[in-house]
Amino acid sequence: MKILQTTFNDSELSIINSILKTGDIGFGSNVNLFENKFQKFSNKKFNTAVNSASGAAFMIFSYLKECYGVCDVYTPSLAFTSPAWAAKHFGHNLIWVDINDNLLFDCDDYLNNRINNGNVKVVMPILYGGVSTIDNWNLIGDEIVVIDSAHCITPTIKSDFVFFSFHPTKPVCTSDGGMISTDNEDANDYFRNYRNFGRINSNNGYEIEQDGFKFYMNNFNATVGLISLSNYYKNLRNRKENFSVLKNKFNDRFIPHDIKSSFYFATIISDVAKQINLQYELAVHYPLLHKMKYYRYRELPNTELLHSKIVNLPLYDIDIYNC
Repeated sequence: MKILQTTFNDSELSIINSILKTGDIGFGSNVNLFENKFQKFSNKKFNTAVNSASGAAFMIFSYLKECYGVCDVYTPSLAFTSPAWAAKHFGHNLIWVDINDNLLFDCDDYLNNRINNGNVKVVMPILYGGVSTIDNWNLIGDEIVVIDSAHCITPTIKSDFVFFSFHPTKPVCTSDGGMISTDNEDANDYFRNYRNFGRINSNNGYEIEQDGFKFYMNNFNATVGLISLSNYYKNLRNRKENFSVLKNKFNDRFIPHDIKSSFYFATIISDVAKQINLQYELAVHYPLLHKMKYYRYRELPNTELLHSKIVNLPLYDIDIYNC
């Protein structure tokens, strides 16, 4: 059993220390380097490093509001709150979609409940657990696709925008950070200005030409991210080995991972999930958004059926299983 933790060898510590000694820990050259190197993972032409996946989602829904007005945003309830909140914050119509038996966006449910009101349709699936794509991905074709890829570094599903998270336990980690990836040059320009307060440099200092806030990634996190990227495939092999060990330990149904999955965690669907979660002190990941008072409720039968059966076993640090 391979135990993975966020640690650094002497060479990597030397790189980090050099950044600290120079004091170059704000926006710096390693941010652009990190963006350039990340292109081979995202397979998108433009990659904008930001301070969190939450900030990335915020900017995407701001851009969509400016371009298309109020959109209908379809997304699963089995998710973290910030992307859904960002859509709601900008006045988009948030519409919950049920999940399939592999805890992923259910296209049939989306198509059956799609509202024909003239609004632009945005679908936001979550690549739950680190999978890179969704089987039976079948849309009408007029949708804008925004991928929540916080669990996966190498998504293969076709999309217009993808956002990533580099939280310390993620497949690529920084102390905090994220990325927006797209092939849309106009959108990329918007994001790059937005992350820096909407500022455009001028002879007199700078002008404010659009909405914006402090969403840029700093040079320290970009440096840590570069180190993490260089270790990604080695750690991925270890996570795959850990996944195989766990599959032999538990008899319940495991959610499958595809060949390009990042193997963020191993997910079991079990009738005794509560006992397993208590035994290993695991938290349910995530509480259902559509059942919270803040969000509008819609009945999601498969989501509600499966939620109580979910066990998420982390693959990055699993000494707790005594394997």
